[in-house]
Amino acid sequence: MVKLQFDSNEQFKITLPKPIVLAKKWKKGDELVIELDERGDLLLRKKK
Repeated sequence: MVKLQFDSNEQFKITLPKPIVLAKKWKKGDELVIELDERGDLLLRKKK
């Protein structure tokens, strides 16, 4: 589970669990794209 956080720069942030990042083989500096599907759910994928 992740929690939505609000920082001093007035931006919302989430922290991704390490097991998910490792399973996706993402690394620091990778660019991720956030999209909405047809139901309004968030999709998170690595930018190609």
